[in-house]
Amino acid sequence: MQRTLRTYEERWSRKESLVWQSSPSGEVQTLRSENVELRRRLRRRAVTTRAQGVVMALVPCSSEHAKDFLADLADHCGLTVRDVARALVGTFEGRPLTAKMQRELGSAVVRLKAGAPA
Repeated sequence: MQRTLRTYEERWSRKESLVWQSSPSGEVQTLRSENVELRRRLRRRAVTTRAQGVVMALVPCSSEHAKDFLADLADHCGLTVRDVARALVGTFEGRPLTAKMQRELGSAVVRLKAGAPA
């Protein structure tokens, strides 16, 4: 069975093809699965990074303080940091926060401004 893999480089408008006669080696399969995992992690990290930016814009602080703020808020809401990040980013897309998260958000801002450890 002959398989062809084509890649397209947009920057240079160049097309490359790799052709092999048998199924891909185990190394190629490993690289493919690693690529899928890395893309998944980047998508997850993007939401958390955006939420850190939201916190840094609303409450002037460093990225480390913003990260601690999200972790503190997640602890008090009983959620994961990723869930809290999604909710905060969602507010810019028109989704409201839950009443509990609104209360905890206010308390977390007070703690952050007071300089209390997150």
